[in-house]
Amino acid sequence: MGQYDRHVFVCTSGETCPTQGDVEAFVKALREGVRGANLQGEVRVNKAGCFSQCGHGPMVVVYPENIWYAGVQAGDLKEILDSHIVEGRPVERLRYEPGVPGANKTDVGPKKDAAAPKAAPAPQWKRVCAAGDVPANGMKEFPVDGVGGVLVVNTGEGFVACQAMCPHEAIPLEAGVHDGRTLTCLEHLWQFDLRPGAPMGDATEGLKGYPIREDKGELYVSLEG
Repeated sequence: MGQYDRHVFVCTSGETCPTQGDVEAFVKALREGVRGANLQGEVRVNKAGCFSQCGHGPMVVVYPENIWYAGVQAGDLKEILDSHIVEGRPVERLRYEPGVPGANKTDVGPKKDAAAPKAAPAPQWKRVCAAGDVPANGMKEFPVDGVGGVLVVNTGEGFVACQAMCPHEAIPLEAGVHDGRTLTCLEHLWQFDLRPGAPMGDATEGLKGYPIREDKGELYVSLEG
């Protein structure tokens, strides 16, 4: 297949990936992990340009399997390294399969004038709370920009944001429980996969998720996600 058994690409220059995570640090961590596994001759980790999937990041792609990962957090890198890069088993919970070929961007707003000063956070990002307001392995509902409630879940490895009400009977999901991967509404035991918000078990409808990012100890969501 060429010079390497496996080639890993991290989006570091797209419109949103660099705002959704410290993607430069992701590259360094993966490279260090490859060195630690003594796979420098078999695996290559590279920075990449935009994958045209803006709003779904941070994103990592692994070839030759052509496995795309979305919403990757720093705490996910070791699992990607150990399970996929070293053992060849893709991490299904992070897998990106939108069912839409080609470009699949969310509304990331108008492009900034090249001469204008860089603004952070971008206009579409709305502050939710301080990162410390949601303890590890906890979850809490917050009003955002007058639109309504957003549930922020601290998985212990990162943050996930989604709609605050169960789609079954509008029960606050904040009163439920989660194990870092599965969210359970205790009213009728509907369950949801936290990462994509997909329904599990008896649930027939999934959750609307929102891109979330942490910047200097503050959490921001994009309601257009």
